[in-house]
Amino acid sequence: MESPPTRAVLLVNDKSRRGKEWFAQAETDLRAAGVELVTARKFRTVTELIRIADSSIKSGVPMVVAGGGDGTFSAIIHLFVNQPTVLGVLPLGTGNAFARDLEIPFNVQGAVNILTSGHVLPVDIATIDDDYFVNVATVGLTTKIADALTNDAKRKYGRMVYLFALARALGQASAFRARLTLDDMEHEFETLQIVVGNGRYHAGPFRLSPEAGIRDGRLTMYALQTTSKSAFIKLAVRLASGTQRNLGEVFGAEFREGRLETTPTKRVTVDGEVGLRTPIHFSCRPAAVRVVVARSADLT
Repeated sequence: MESPPTRAVLLVNDKSRRGKEWFAQAETDLRAAGVELVTARKFRTVTELIRIADSSIKSGVPMVVAGGGDGTFSAIIHLFVNQPTVLGVLPLGTGNAFARDLEIPFNVQGAVNILTSGHVLPVDIATIDDDYFVNVATVGLTTKIADALTNDAKRKYGRMVYLFALARALGQASAFRARLTLDDMEHEFETLQIVVGNGRYHAGPFRLSPEAGIRDGRLTMYALQTTSKSAFIKLAVRLASGTQRNLGEVFGAEFREGRLETTPTKRVTVDGEVGLRTPIHFSCRPAAVRVVVARSADLT
């Protein structure tokens, strides 16, 4: 097993839920564990984060430790693709699905312990059109949910914010027709929701499927094959166990490459950020980024 590097850059999102309170402790704990921090600083914009991370990687820093939520890691993951620099994850967001996939604890001491005593593994990353993402791309109800997940709402309600956002989204949901091409197989149906994910978890603790993993070389997807809102509630109840695809109203698949077209055109939420619109093309990049995980982690 390859041990984590002992020379690193620390970058923490000052706007994340726990960024301000975690920064000083993370810096202190990393130094105390013997990590030489070339740079330790907070950032407030994605542009600033990308600039510093890119400069660090190009200068040959062995590890960049980033503190933030799934959106933070999604913004910089392209910089680490097929690079020797290792990504260290400090989970400071609300859902922290990427960190959950890597089995990183949601506290400073636990996360730093993994970053200093874990081991380095390559994990899969997903692509969407010309960009990369770490966790999940969704179309339909979750885009409405993302609209409600403001930074103020996250700070006020914590993880309970998802329940408020879901209730609001259900009231605004509209059906659309989807045409999916997955590894040359075509599927077409009316729906309210489509989810395409990399790894095992999404939206916090919810499983894409019991078998999904971040080192299996595949993407996992599920979608409603109905426009019934009551069917979506049944789906939501099954998410914790990852058995939503056992429902007759839910279509699921594993694949390497796919394309989604919708009528009408729909907005796409990628790792919590709404920006793209359909049609979209997505694929899996196996073992593309080196990360630090627990020595006991089972990521298959």
